[in-house]
Order: sequence, then structure tokens, then C-alpha cells
Amino acid sequence: MTTVLLAGVPKSPNLGDGLIARTLTHLIQMQGPHEVIHFDLTHGRFAGESSEDEACDRHPGSYRLNGDGLKKRATPDSLRMAKAYWIHRRNHSRINGQLREMVAQSDVVMIGGGHLFIDTYLTFPLAVRRVAAEAARQHKPLHIMLVGARGPWSPPARAWFRSVCRYAATIAVRDEESRNYMLSVDASLAGKMVALSDPALFTQEVLASSVKSSSTRSGAAYTIQRAAAGVHASSAVGVLEAPVHAAASAIGVLDPPAAAHSSRVIGLGIMDPNEMRRSTGLRWDRETCAEWWRSAAAALADRGYSVRVFTNGAETDNAFVEQMVKPRCGGIPNMSFYPYPSTVDGLINQIADCDAVVAQRLHACLPAISMRKPTYGIIWDKKLSSIFRDLDLDGHLVDFNMPAADAVAAMRLDDGPAAESLHTMLHKKDLLFKHIRSILP
Repeated sequence: MTTVLLAGVPKSPNLGDGLIARTLTHLIQMQGPHEVIHFDLTHGRFAGESSEDEACDRHPGSYRLNGDGLKKRATPDSLRMAKAYWIHRRNHSRINGQLREMVAQSDVVMIGGGHLFIDTYLTFPLAVRRVAAEAARQHKPLHIMLVGARGPWSPPARAWFRSVCRYAATIAVRDEESRNYMLSVDASLAGKMVALSDPALFTQEVLASSVKSSSTRSGAAYTIQRAAAGVHASSAVGVLEAPVHAAASAIGVLDPPAAAHSSRVIGLGIMDPNEMRRSTGLRWDRETCAEWWRSAAAALADRGYSVRVFTNGAETDNAFVEQMVKPRCGGIPNMSFYPYPSTVDGLINQIADCDAVVAQRLHACLPAISMRKPTYGIIWDKKLSSIFRDLDLDGHLVDFNMPAADAVAAMRLDDGPAAESLHTMLHKKDLLFKHIRSILP
């Protein structure tokens, strides 16, 4: 049995990162009985998530928005970089000891996936370099797996990322834009670099596998149906109960649900728009964004749909929905809000419960695309737009500057995937599978 060390950020509160780790693990284990051990780049050894039930005790009003005050905006980059380096050094002895043991235990080291090759004031360059340096010290093969890359890179980040890439045996990025940027930094990498896609395209297989495993353990028949969910009558807007944690809680992906909703369910995956400041020059203030989502929900309700709001679990996303979206939506019929998820399973189940999805975060969109649901992405980051284009879904990108009612009117939420985009997705998945098979011992 091969042991693979997978280094990423599975402990991130943004569950999209945990979804990446889950789907990449599944892809590796599709190749045979391989053991995958997880190392979080900034926290160290990762043993797995806590249960959804443990996190449901948190009061919705306790979530806090990320600050965007003058003091934060005025902090110079040099000071942010110095802080990142200090934190790296402070945690080095603890994290590096764990890393040394895990690399020794492994036959192969992989860094990925996710948007790791970005210069987050040196946080990721330092963390990625640490993993690569330990792999090199122990003469273990290193593969960079399905990462995103974006510039600019500061001089130290550029030097560290280049050294990591030059040691790596193979480099797989998740979109053409990432490949183009990395080759602009170091053209010598072209011979070992490929642009594939994101492992979250395998969300449907992960869901089916987890249901089968759960059914086998409980002795139940292997069935996939829509989760039962109640609505609090006391809520003006409606909050869905958490799904039942059993085989039946994995939601209608492969078979038609046993008991369908009275109307099609459109999931709205909402993000705090201030997150855009970290990766794009686009700006969408919170008040305008909240009103856009309210208008979109109202337009969908007018068309006879049921509307369900969800997030990817990031605290600032939860706070934005709780404080700024939910209070606006009390009068909209057939609209409700899922509990804020705290596990990857919770996020997958919520997305699977919807018949179509309109979302801003990439890893709210990709699971729905994997499940072959009509999916529309709100443009905010190059990575989302680039991956949608790579999947022949250009027409499913939504400009938030368009009035919400007009955007909804243009959506084809009752149609299945177009043959061209479905063929492209299946081809991308085949390439992902074959690439991982080619690098495992």
C-alpha cells in the first residue's frame, strides 16, 4: 500500500478547502488501496473534521464580519509580511516536527489543491516551501496537485515558489490562467506542467461513496434520496433543520427523490463581498450586494421557485447573511435559510438538496456542476471565471452589475447541462483520473 502525504488547507473554515482535500483523497483512492494522510500547511497534522452536531450549538448572532476599517486598509504590506514571517517562525518547531514524521511515513508527497500559489503576504510561500524542503531533505518525490496560481508575487515569494516548482516531479494546475502565469515566471517549467481542472468535479462520486459506506455500516439498503428537512414556523424567513445524519441524508443525485419538493429549489450560495478585496480590483459594497441577493430571491419566488440560502461556512459569509441578507427577506414567500455548515458533508448535502445553484464562491459552484445541476457563478475572481470558461460554461457567468431581476430572467434553471459542457466536464475528469494514476507508484 502506498502512503500519500497530502498538504493543503483542509482545516480552513471555508469548507471549499476541505472539499478539495476530500475529493482529491477520493481521486487518489480510486487508484487502489492507498492511504492518504493530511497535513494542513498552517496548522500541521489534520486528523479530520469535528461532527456537524458539535458546531450546531453556535448561535447565529455570534458570527462576525471581517473588518474593513481604515486601520486595516492602511497597514503596509511590509508589516503584514513581517507578521506572517513571525507566525511562521513561532510555529515552526511544532509544525516541522509533525511534518518530518509524516514525510518519513510517506512514499509520495503532494501539495494541493486549492489556490495555494498566491502571495498572501508570504504565508503560503513560506508554508509551501517548508513542505518541499522536507520532501527534498528526505529524498521523497513531490507532486504539485491541481493548484491555482495568481500574481503578483513579491521577490521572496517568487524565489520560494520557483524553488518548490523546480524540485517537483510534476505540476498540475487547475486552469489555463494559472498555467500561463506560472510559465511567465519560469518558462523552464513547461515540460512538467499541465492544466487540468479542480478535483471538486468529483463531488458527486464522493457523495455516492459516502452514502454507500454509511449504508453498509448501518445495514441499510443503498438508496439515495432527498433529506427530510423541516422549517421553523417561528421564523419569519424560515431556517431549515440540519439534515438527518444517516444514509437517507445524502440528497437526490443519482436517483429521483422519493418525495419531491412542491416546486424546484434554487440554492443561493452567498459570500461576504468584502472577500473580493483579497483577490480582485472589483468592488461590491455590502449594502448593494445584500439588496442584489434580496432582489434575486424575490425574482425567483415570483417565477414559482423555492429559494434556499447557504454559505461555504466561512465566518464572515455567515455573518453577512445573518446580519445583512436575512433581515431584508422576511416578506419573500417560499424562502428559507440552511444552517451554516461546519463540515464538508454538511455543505455537500445542502448543495445536493437544491435543483439549481446560483453562487459566488467557486466551491459552491463546482459541486453543483459535478451533480449536473444548472449552475450560475457570480463573477468576482479570475479563478471562477477561468474555470467556468474551461468547462464551456461562459454563458453561466453572471455580472453583478446587471440588475438581479434581469440576471434571473436570463437564467435557464430548468434545463439539464448542455451536451458540450457535459462532454467537457467528463473529459476533464478523465484527464484528472489518468494524471493521478500516472504519478502514483
